[in-house]
Amino acid sequence: MNQTLAVADLVERLGERLELHWVGGQRQARHRTLSAVSFRARPSLVGFLNLIHPNQVQVLGDEELDWLDKLDARQRWQTLAEVCACRPAALIVAGGGEVGDDLEEQAADNQTPLLKSPRPAWELVSILQYEVTRALANRQVVHGVFMEIFTIGVLITGEPGAGKSELALELITRGHRLIADDSPEFTQMTPDIIDGSCPEALRDCLEVRGLGVLNVRRMFGDAAVKSNKFLRLILHLHPPQPGDEVSFDRLSGRSDDARVLDLDVPRILLPVLPGRNLAVIAEAAVRNFMLQLKGFDATGDFLERHGRLMGHDRQR
Repeated sequence: MNQTLAVADLVERLGERLELHWVGGQRQARHRTLSAVSFRARPSLVGFLNLIHPNQVQVLGDEELDWLDKLDARQRWQTLAEVCACRPAALIVAGGGEVGDDLEEQAADNQTPLLKSPRPAWELVSILQYEVTRALANRQVVHGVFMEIFTIGVLITGEPGAGKSELALELITRGHRLIADDSPEFTQMTPDIIDGSCPEALRDCLEVRGLGVLNVRRMFGDAAVKSNKFLRLILHLHPPQPGDEVSFDRLSGRSDDARVLDLDVPRILLPVLPGRNLAVIAEAAVRNFMLQLKGFDATGDFLERHGRLMGHDRQR
């Protein structure tokens, strides 16, 4: 479902931080909205003045204002009319530049919200792009425990009673950090980045069967929790079923991809068996994944070494 954000809400949220001041169109700002169809769609949400692919929020900095000033009066009027005719969600004059009576008149005629700020244009574009993208990004709640393990954002999934919270508690005691238990919320920031965070109601909490709800921050300190992290890996706790022995590869284990929003996230299946130290196995899985990201494949290295030794023995 596509999210929308009214210009009035955007100004209310970031107006003080970015020193945004209304020049005109404040009454229409409640009805002018920003929306994101996809990350690859044009026009973009926020950007510098663009006449070919008009941004939904057009920012006019010193360079854009200088370019407009170099146009003769007729060209300048036609250019500003073209900008406003595209019905941008808002126009922002940055860097403390002069708004100009003609720009103010064109914005009023087209009922376009017009703002100004003393902040430099690059700063406005950078912050607005991040905040607007985050506000409009697709979101998904996934059942599991989201943690930071060896600096990697790892989601622990599995059926109810598989031991997700117990594993998370053991990992916390080993120095790793909890982000969210039970219902982590994931937001797609870019085509290849998913950010995970915790709903406010569940922040710092971990439910462990038999103990109830624990406050991890109070028990283990501030270093035991983290507000958010990019999702890089999923560890799925999998109680073995009849016939699983055939499907498991003893050399490389069992892994696949899981779809979260619009991204395929690597997933490693960890068999849950009595007597196994899942915390150690989870740490090993994450360490091995980090090595794979660097280009090292333990299984391939072993097979290559084995083949080399077998060839050496045959030559002897």
